[in-house]
Amino acid sequence: MKSQLISALTIFTILGLSQPAKAYNLEACAKDPMNAKPETINLLQPLDKKMVNCIPKLDSIASQWQSKANSISSAINVVKIGNQGESNIEKLEYNVTGNTVALIAKVQAKHTWKETIPAVKTKVPVDKWRWVDIPYPDVRWHKKCKLGVCVKVPENFTNYRKEKVPYTVMEIRTITPEKVVSTTASATCKYNYTFNLSTLEQKPVFNCGQGWTGNIKLDASAITKILNGEMPTLGSLITSINLTPPLFKDANRDTYNDVKNEIIASHAGSIVYFSSESFVNWASVENQGANGIAAVISGGAYGAELTRQIAERLTIELTFMSAFASQTAINLGVDQIISMMTGNSALNLGGYKVSVKVVNTPNVIQKCVVNGDCLPEIKSPRLGFAIIATPINS
Repeated sequence: MKSQLISALTIFTILGLSQPAKAYNLEACAKDPMNAKPETINLLQPLDKKMVNCIPKLDSIASQWQSKANSISSAINVVKIGNQGESNIEKLEYNVTGNTVALIAKVQAKHTWKETIPAVKTKVPVDKWRWVDIPYPDVRWHKKCKLGVCVKVPENFTNYRKEKVPYTVMEIRTITPEKVVSTTASATCKYNYTFNLSTLEQKPVFNCGQGWTGNIKLDASAITKILNGEMPTLGSLITSINLTPPLFKDANRDTYNDVKNEIIASHAGSIVYFSSESFVNWASVENQGANGIAAVISGGAYGAELTRQIAERLTIELTFMSAFASQTAINLGVDQIISMMTGNSALNLGGYKVSVKVVNTPNVIQKCVVNGDCLPEIKSPRLGFAIIATPINS
């Protein structure tokens, strides 16, 4: 009995539990015994009086470990990762049969933000009506007199009447309205700790799930030190957090210059004109509708309406091609560019083989966590083109 008491005092001293253990009340237990000895006891809940009276050292074990759990909670509650991050003690349990204490602490990184998905618009044909002058043959009479004799003479002419006729125009219509969606990123770390009161064996296990936020790491030894009566600094409690919410940033980028430079570099022996930024921005899915632009970029056919609009836009683009014209002595027309663009053909002009290469120059849309991971890229297509003049004798 004496050796058991020394052993218990040794255990409590090592754990920082130097206060004398409260004796259980054998007399009270005899008067009001437990029906069955529980296998485990939840130390986060108030203890049943019967248990305190009948289970040795239970009161001291509970009070001391609850104090340690509170110390851990105080330390990890400072660490709020994200606008909905949370930390708590999930479990503090005493195993009566095995004489062990088990503790589970949870640190969850969680951040929720709202994103606006822009409206999807496209041009659609719309029927309208207008008044026009419709010609029709008509006759009018003139009076002609000769020698006192007058007669009416018919004269044919073209007359006009007003008629309401249908016509079709292309107008922008919203296919899918703009909407705001809520997005959540999270990852959870759990600290599992088991302490054997008889053998003093400690088993700390730390596990972090690989979430969208990256692998969140906490120092398990720092939490273990709290259980052993030490209070580590916050810096030693958290060794690595790949997330600094709630600071999210846009990592959008324009690929115009990258694509332009790549095309020019890949045709070093040729004279290259690359479409202007204003043309590329105009030929985007936001302005021209996703289906038409995406189809062309992927090698599909040009729709009649898209071809007409590109031809109209090329009249402006020609004003930017003076340097290309002076270098090659070739003055291309809109019809020639459209022919090469839509027919995937080439022309022999002024000692050059001239062709048009259609390329995608997307805007890359991406959101990232500061110092952390990023959402997958969303590439918003934009149609660009390169006019390539290669010397025939080169």
